[in-house]
Amino acid sequence: MVYATYFIRLYLVARRLGTTARSVIIKFIIRGIYLGLCILGLLGPSFGVNEIESQATGKDIFFVFDLSRSMDAIDIEPSRLEKTKFELIKNIDQLKSDRIGLIVFSSEAYTHTPLTFDRDAIRLFIQKLNTGLFVNNGTDLNAAFSLILKKFQASSTLNSRKTKVIVLISDGEDFGKIEPSVIYALKQNKINLLTLGVGTPQGGLIREGMDYKKDKNGQEVVSKLNAPYLLNLTKTLNGKYFQLTNQVNGVSDLLKEVDRVESNWIDTRKMTVANNKYYYFVILGLLLMIIDILFTVRTIKI
Repeated sequence: MVYATYFIRLYLVARRLGTTARSVIIKFIIRGIYLGLCILGLLGPSFGVNEIESQATGKDIFFVFDLSRSMDAIDIEPSRLEKTKFELIKNIDQLKSDRIGLIVFSSEAYTHTPLTFDRDAIRLFIQKLNTGLFVNNGTDLNAAFSLILKKFQASSTLNSRKTKVIVLISDGEDFGKIEPSVIYALKQNKINLLTLGVGTPQGGLIREGMDYKKDKNGQEVVSKLNAPYLLNLTKTLNGKYFQLTNQVNGVSDLLKEVDRVESNWIDTRKMTVANNKYYYFVILGLLLMIIDILFTVRTIKI
């Protein structure tokens, strides 16, 4: 509006002085064109299509929770399991774009949460973990590892090159025997093992309702971290071991190590996208702006 008023006034002055306003009209047209071109450029016009390749990388991670009764031991406050849950929920965002699943085991094993990218769902299901999910007490890690192999094989049908990670969370008590064929299959499938040993060598009482768990002789049961067993298992699978106690918190370092595990290339996908041609309009507008600056207007003849 201001510019139009300026143009009309300049035109009237030129007429009164008997001079031409042609140059003013030309500048007005040039300015209108380059202003319009710049606005069009800002709108991001797209026409035509372009095909691009997108490479996808990632990891499949299963957190394997020991939910035997010994995880209720109170050598870590408020208990081994509750402390682990709290630290994982607090730090789970250290893992970025990988799929995460939860497997739980005691006397048997089952999938608590399938592989998912949904971090909120993972937090929710971790929060719901408790040793009461299993009726029978025991610690059958062989069943858990066998289930993991099936799950990884099912999720890798389309591409076996995807990185696979197991995060084992346990106190290492009463694991029983792991079949050599299961260990061999884990190695053959190049599954990475990271272990979090939860508890202390001194051990602690196991909370049971308002009391503590007792053996058949009426003596209070003391559960102790079996670190040598966990270390040996982790070493067998060329993994890394971390610990969680009241004094040592290895959860953050554990998750950093998970994140550092190299994500293998999964596949390459071709995508068709519209071509954004904004720069044509912007460049042409800038050229007209330069012409406008160089082209001077003289209304009065001397």
